[in-house]
Amino acid sequence: MQRNLIVFATACICLAAATVTPDVVTADKTFLTRQKVLYSLFWHVDQPTTVNSDLYQVARSWSIEDHVGSFTNETVVHEFVERFKHGLIRHDAVFNIFYPEHLEEAIALFKVFYHAKDFDTFYNTAVWARFNVNDKLFTYALAVAIIHRPDTKYIRLPALHEIAPHFFFNNEVLQAAYRAKMGDASVKKSVGVKYHEGGDVIIHANYTGWYISHANVDEELNYFTEDVSLNTGYFYFVHDFPFWMNSKEYHLQKEVRGESYYYGHKQLLTRYYLERLANGLGEIDFIDWREPIITGYYPSMNHPNGLPFPQRDSYTKIPYHKFHLVHDIEEIESRIHDAIDFGYVFDDSRPPKQVDIFTPEGFNILGNLIEGNADSLNAKYYGSFDHLCRKVIGFGANSIDKQHVYPSALEYFTTSLRDPGFYRIYKKIVGYFLNYKAQLPKYTHDELAFPGVKIESVAVDKLLTYFEHYDSVISNGITVNSQHDAETLVIKIRQHRLNHKPFTYHITVNSEKNVKAYVRVFLGPKYDEQGHEFKFVDNYVNFFELDQWVVDLKVGNNKIERSSHESIYVIPDEQSTIVFWNKLNHAIENGEAYTYNTHVSGFPDRLVLPKGKKEGLPLKLFVYISEFNEAHSVNIVSPIWGTTVVDGKPLGYPLDRPVVPYAFNVPNVYFKDVFVFHKQIEEMNLTV
Repeated sequence: MQRNLIVFATACICLAAATVTPDVVTADKTFLTRQKVLYSLFWHVDQPTTVNSDLYQVARSWSIEDHVGSFTNETVVHEFVERFKHGLIRHDAVFNIFYPEHLEEAIALFKVFYHAKDFDTFYNTAVWARFNVNDKLFTYALAVAIIHRPDTKYIRLPALHEIAPHFFFNNEVLQAAYRAKMGDASVKKSVGVKYHEGGDVIIHANYTGWYISHANVDEELNYFTEDVSLNTGYFYFVHDFPFWMNSKEYHLQKEVRGESYYYGHKQLLTRYYLERLANGLGEIDFIDWREPIITGYYPSMNHPNGLPFPQRDSYTKIPYHKFHLVHDIEEIESRIHDAIDFGYVFDDSRPPKQVDIFTPEGFNILGNLIEGNADSLNAKYYGSFDHLCRKVIGFGANSIDKQHVYPSALEYFTTSLRDPGFYRIYKKIVGYFLNYKAQLPKYTHDELAFPGVKIESVAVDKLLTYFEHYDSVISNGITVNSQHDAETLVIKIRQHRLNHKPFTYHITVNSEKNVKAYVRVFLGPKYDEQGHEFKFVDNYVNFFELDQWVVDLKVGNNKIERSSHESIYVIPDEQSTIVFWNKLNHAIENGEAYTYNTHVSGFPDRLVLPKGKKEGLPLKLFVYISEFNEAHSVNIVSPIWGTTVVDGKPLGYPLDRPVVPYAFNVPNVYFKDVFVFHKQIEEMNLTV
């Protein structure tokens, strides 16, 4: 571990936020104490008696049954105790929430955590679970409980790639780390392993596929799809609304759930497509369940117990043992198409009632139905198209029993984005939502216009991307011999990652009145992979939303400047655990001020721009300014994204529906041709 250690936009990229409440809060002593004790529970959870073994006495002395009255829901406590006595999954078993028995056990433990009346009960129960349940089950349930318990709101989890490196890095890299820890002389001589002053080990790592010879062009994008921050952001995005969590029971804001599911994935899909174009690749392949899957995937990863992740060869037919799932998928697809075509879905009453989905809440209903989440109107009839696709395309084998499961990368939210099949699945899913949107009236000239307001000009600083080195501490994934080892062993993985030079928008707006306005900025392709210029009527779906914010316009010319770092959707990279832990201890021991951000996760700031080209990657910037009507604004409170104020417009507005080009010929719309350049980091002037 480290020396002194003893803890998506994607829905952020989903919420159409008009304003954001102050993100930074100064922590009090209670928050600091809770942050420290919870943070430390995650480290070396597979070695509870070796690391933080002082907690063993707490675990031995704590009995959940003896404290049933300390929980707000005693039924969930009794249920978990019975499950525990009957036998949970073994400590060495692979854990995955896409297997029903595993999910049931995770939910049962989460409910015990969630319904603890006070923090002490929650903490003592967590310490007990650390020693008594499967470590991955424990980590998952505890992480989601911390996110959703009111008294742990905005508590920071350790960086996911540091506490579970097996889900972020290739096996050959982790093997080198194991050997380096054991003092293997051959590793010490390796050009990919360096020893720094103080004993730190730095292992240079490539992304997947660098040593495999096959025609999988998607591997050119591994620097993007395997980015640890992007995959971490996706985990947080889906756990703002965990698919198994009922909105009413857990006080989630149901009115935005289904739409957030759609828009977060639509943003990811759009951003991925931009990266494909940056690498000379074209459209995302379409999945035909009766034909071979064009895109293969070679994960080069192992589960913590050594079980390799399943691979999928390119142009491989779906295996026979998946045929029953394909049958289910095709039935659900037919029902989704019918729902969109006929304008209604069936609820789960007996007999079922027709529910109109072309209503203000209808799009949200459709989103819940396609995901198959706990708010679906009829999960039995519509199932979960999302989950079935993951099981089929992931090529995981059938499980023998709950102790022997074989999940694929698509069945973990921390590894899903690594598999190119993910984007093929969501091309289908997003397509259903776009079909729905195509049934709605197109926006008219009058609806899009902002009388008295004109965008005079838009400029943006030179857009530059580059690759930089980044070190990830992965010591937590290495077996240690003692507490001293855990506190002193520092092994880092060094990878190159995409970044961009900060840039600023310069927008000049002329207004005939004093008015509050709302600026939206999108980035989209100008040409396809063959150099043909896109028509806006076909291309509107390929625009990635970069930012949106509120401005107060005065009569006359208004000079608006906005830095790329200010985007409501992005977050900087996490501090390393070593830096964070030292900062936390200084605050506790020396009374130094400690601030935390209520914007816990989001889309990586580094990745808002696709990789440029030496000669410049041609793209198109779309800027739209509209009136902000505070009477229509709604507060959205999220444990992930903080508190935002949405303006009542659909997510992705005004590019959320098929466009009539002449309707966008209004003074408050501005298209700007831009180029993204790429340089070596040595060529960059990074003083800005």
